[in-house]
Amino acid sequence: MSLEPSIKGIFMKSHVQAVFRAKGEEGVRALEACYGKSLAFKVSDTIPVKDESRLIECATRILADHPIPEDRIAYEAGKVHFKNFSQTPLGRLTLPFFKNNYRLILLRARYLGAHVFQGVKFASEELGPKTVYLVMSNTDYPIDHFKGLFQAWMEYCGLTGAITPRIIESKVHGYTIEWQ
Repeated sequence: MSLEPSIKGIFMKSHVQAVFRAKGEEGVRALEACYGKSLAFKVSDTIPVKDESRLIECATRILADHPIPEDRIAYEAGKVHFKNFSQTPLGRLTLPFFKNNYRLILLRARYLGAHVFQGVKFASEELGPKTVYLVMSNTDYPIDHFKGLFQAWMEYCGLTGAITPRIIESKVHGYTIEWQ
């Protein structure tokens, strides 16, 4: 039996803080109403990934300047997820180090993922000098969530390219990530 995929409260707090910075207390109240649970996360709380995914989708809707179609919300939430991660202590520490080497961070995803998630496994394989195939196992995120996250990360690195996702099996997603 696999461990339920989870994340620590510090990352949940980053999503709440992003809404607060952009929309103030009113935005945080709207976030809590959308999420349907208290937003009083402790840094060391263990939160199911499915709850984080729901929180990020709520935050994405609140932060957006216009309504997001339902079939795009997971992708846009992934982009917001990356932006919010970049503001965490771990993101501020690691992202600048890898900004000029997107390939390396993708190939080392299992190490970074181990610091962020519990129960989610990452495996990556280099398919070419600018192509990596990455597999996430035991994930409760919608498949387009990490398509958006990897796209935002690519843009952060100043690159252009494409992410092609595919469902391998339940809770196992593969991403072919290509850039120029």
